[in-house]
Amino acid sequence: MDFREFQKRMEKLNRNMPQALERIMYQLGEELLNHVIEELGHQDLIDTGTLWNSFSQGDPNNVWEFDADRNTLTLEVGSNLTYAEYLNDGYTIDKAYFVPGYWNGVGKFIYDPDAKGGFMAKPRSFIGRKYFDIALQNYQGGMQALLEKLLQAELERMVR
Repeated sequence: MDFREFQKRMEKLNRNMPQALERIMYQLGEELLNHVIEELGHQDLIDTGTLWNSFSQGDPNNVWEFDADRNTLTLEVGSNLTYAEYLNDGYTIDKAYFVPGYWNGVGKFIYDPDAKGGFMAKPRSFIGRKYFDIALQNYQGGMQALLEKLLQAELERMVR
């Protein structure tokens, strides 16, 4: 390769770098969300799919905010579901309240705001499962290797 060809490749690399970095950020975000979903499964946190789906890009309850301003790249990922935070951090019921609904015969309660029956939720505290924190901690352990792999793949793709 002569110097002119090298210079053209370097210019191409410089031009394509913002898109490459954005692709890498998106892949890192997807990987973190996959770790969160995996941790939900590890802890056997049963869900109808709403919680799991809220950690998938494109779901209406998913948080996926990419920002490339201020000479920095930021990707915020997570869930907009209130109970996702309660399940992670724990919560306390301070006073008793009525929850409308019915029992379906196999011991499962079905919430129904129009039901005449239901049950009283009594004051008590629930310990947080820290599933997001655990997933993030596990993810950070392998993030350096993943980042290096993604950067290498992008550089190889862009230099061709």
